[in-house]
Amino acid sequence: MSEINRNKAESGPDDEKTISTRILVGLIVGAIIGLIFNVYFPDAPWTKWIMSNVTAPIGKAFLQSLFMVVVPLVLSSLIVGVANLGTVEHLGRLGTRLGLFYVVTTLMAVMIGQFFINTLQPGAGIPENIRNEAVVAMSEQISGLQEKSAGVNESLWPGIVSTIIPKNIIAELANANMLAVIFVSFLFGIALLTNENKGGTQTVLQFLDAISEACIRIVGWIMKVAPFAVAALMVNAVANFGLEVMGNVGLYIMVVILGYLTHFFVTYSLIVKYVIRIPVIEFYKRILPIVATAFSTSSSSATMPTTMRTLEKRFGVPESITTFSIPLGMTVNMDGTALFEVVAALFVAQVFGIDISLTGQFTLVVLVLLTSIGVAGVPGGSIPILMSAMASLGIPPEGIALVLGVDRLLDMGRTVVNVTGDSTAALYLARVEKIDLERNLEAIK
Repeated sequence: MSEINRNKAESGPDDEKTISTRILVGLIVGAIIGLIFNVYFPDAPWTKWIMSNVTAPIGKAFLQSLFMVVVPLVLSSLIVGVANLGTVEHLGRLGTRLGLFYVVTTLMAVMIGQFFINTLQPGAGIPENIRNEAVVAMSEQISGLQEKSAGVNESLWPGIVSTIIPKNIIAELANANMLAVIFVSFLFGIALLTNENKGGTQTVLQFLDAISEACIRIVGWIMKVAPFAVAALMVNAVANFGLEVMGNVGLYIMVVILGYLTHFFVTYSLIVKYVIRIPVIEFYKRILPIVATAFSTSSSSATMPTTMRTLEKRFGVPESITTFSIPLGMTVNMDGTALFEVVAALFVAQVFGIDISLTGQFTLVVLVLLTSIGVAGVPGGSIPILMSAMASLGIPPEGIALVLGVDRLLDMGRTVVNVTGDSTAALYLARVEKIDLERNLEAIK
């Protein structure tokens, strides 16, 4: 860990707790105000004016500010993280362990989703007229999503080669193509790791480390206003969403949320207790800033700086581990997205009376595992991927209309699961690297 980050990790724990509490309060207050708007003033001109001219710009400014630092933070921190791993062999060993961890936890999430959707059958018995009305109401949005989903299968192979290996890295940086950014970061990191000119390497690493530190400092400034921005985001989300979840898709929502909660509280608790070996309650208390940011922004990308900052300052995870695992996990580790995609696809199949065999469900699992890699870490980024997987199994993609109306709420939950998975993976890597996490927790109160 650099001297700057070490000093940061050793100072200001009270400030971190205060910000966490304020974010939680902002989230609750925003949800209450949004619910009041929706229930008592649904058509009032002044509520629409407030949401359009006050809360929406505040929330957008917050999200845009976080997105602003993501690409330079990923590029600089991942290059430094790879170059500081010592040897290529060490990099390979850590990468293999991290990859296996991602696959195992994602498979567990998928199986949880399959269990609940097949057991509770939320799609059975939904009237045909409700289905048709949803498809008509969402026809314009579905058309745009179908265009995006059309290229998903082709992008797996051989198209993924063009996605990962850019011919113009500047263009890919501008477009925030994270798979390309990670590939280039790894390539440059390995090149610096094996460079014989150690003096030149250190100069480059110091420069990149300074960029990473500047990004983290900017995130610290942004998080000062996070409680107000989170409240603004929640006002709009709840005011627009309201209590419509109590309709025909209520059971579907319950199944998805039940899956999220099971994976979040059961799977991760078992990993934290028996693999990472730190107190479970302490883990959940300390990841509160990550959870609150993920829930309010619905974006893994926007949450990434907070995730790195929280792991370093509240768990004592070395910068060399967070800079390596978190950017990677944000792009390829999508537990919540995988769980959601399986449940949503099988829900639509149930609605249309399409029986998916065990072989078909296994194919769906494989598709979800493959397509969840590189899902855009932005709100709703998984929907085109889901539609492509559905079409591959003969499930009508237009059936996505049934879940689009409530996806904002579910997107919040799956982002929380995604970033929590990234956090547990970083802590697992710290344990593998023999970091004394228990002592760190005692030292950082």
